[in-house]
Order: sequence, then structure tokens, then C-alpha cells
Amino acid sequence: MKKLIYISIIFFCFSCANNKETIPSYYQELEDLREINDQLIKSNPKDLSTIYQLGINIKNQSLNLYVRYHKNFNDEENEFLLQCAATGSEAAQKYKDAVDYFLKAQRKFPESDNAPIYLHNRARILDNILMDKNNARLAFEELIELYPNHPLSENSKVYLDNVFGKSNEELLNILKQ
Repeated sequence: MKKLIYISIIFFCFSCANNKETIPSYYQELEDLREINDQLIKSNPKDLSTIYQLGINIKNQSLNLYVRYHKNFNDEENEFLLQCAATGSEAAQKYKDAVDYFLKAQRKFPESDNAPIYLHNRARILDNILMDKNNARLAFEELIELYPNHPLSENSKVYLDNVFGKSNEELLNILKQ
């Protein structure tokens, strides 16, 4: 009887040791992406070459993870991947892609605390970088409509009413008054 108990205990211990789950490799890839993203955040704004390279790397890694494993990740992780695709695209000076990924992140996660920021970044890029004033205005108006109480919406209202579309001369005249 003692032998049977000992054998049962040994068998139980070995079976427990063999049932350890391994962490899927895509979670390690996600952590690697977080580290690269942190490098981008901490990088010197004047080091354009490093920012560009980090941006390309972040964009490619985040999209690769999103396309291959989005079903395995939770909403917070998927939102992070889309946010990285957008910010990586912007850092890599792929502004049209950045605009698209910011919009996709907002559409996929409209209740996120970051959703108004995604729309604001989209509007900012359309306005200041791509010089697409019509779509920029629509993006600012969408931000105001969807998130009326957010501080970025309030800033956007003031911007549209007082600054948007005005020349430097017109702005100087306003300041002189």
C-alpha cells in the first residue's frame, strides 16, 4: 500500500511538472515592441535618423503582431498595437499611414480614453503636415461631435473659430488687436 501511495505521489509530481504552460512567443514580441516604443519616447527629438528607424521598426512590428495575433490579444493590447502603428508611421514620416491608423484605432476603440487623442492627432497631421484643410476641418469637427466634453474638443473649437485657415498676416493682425 505504501508503495502505491509513493508511486501515486511521484506520478502526480511529474505530471504537474510537465503541465506547465509556456508563454506564447507573441507575448515576448509584444514586450519587445513596448521596449522599442519606450526608446522612441525617450529619444532626442533632434535625432531624426534614430526616430525614423525606430518608427519604421515600431510600425512594422506592431502591424505584424496585429495581423498575425490580434485574436490572441485583449482589447488593451490590440489598441496598443494600432497606436504603435500610428505613432510609428508618424515617426517614419509615413503621414498618410499615420492618419489611417489613428482613425482605425479610434473606430475600433471609440470608448477608450485615448480615442479623442487619436482623432486630434489625425486632424493635426492632416492640417499641419499634409495640408489637407478640408479633411482636417472634418476631423476636428468629428472630434468635437464625438467627444464634446474632452479638453481637446474645447481646444479644437477655439482653434477652428480663431486660427484655422488663417494666414500668418491675419494671425498677426488678430494678435495686435
